[in-house]
Amino acid sequence: MGYHHVNTNDIEPFDSPGREFRSIGRAIGLETLGISHVVAEPGEQIPLQYHYHEEQEEAFYVISGVLHVETPDDEYVVEEDEVFIAEPTSPHRAYNPNQSASSVEVLAFGAPSVDDIHPYEP
Repeated sequence: MGYHHVNTNDIEPFDSPGREFRSIGRAIGLETLGISHVVAEPGEQIPLQYHYHEEQEEAFYVISGVLHVETPDDEYVVEEDEVFIAEPTSPHRAYNPNQSASSVEVLAFGAPSVDDIHPYEP
């Protein structure tokens, strides 16, 4: 059996200008689930460019602020206590718009935890 209790402030953030990005999954050695805590200032993406995954499902839970997600067909506005889910092969770009009045805080989940990121050109 294995259990983990983690304070995200104890995890060293990645060097990401304009946002605070901490990989919880990597910090505790998870193999099948990626979990990240992200705080993005206005004008910053969370955390990747427009992309899609072959296998990975992604979910973004908004803790505070408002997250915007661009897709080929629509723009979604995801508010506090809401979740946005991108299924495999579904292109998306999650970001905090330039005109936002505040940062956005998000927990991002991905499974399986595979490196299958593909850039998407709209």
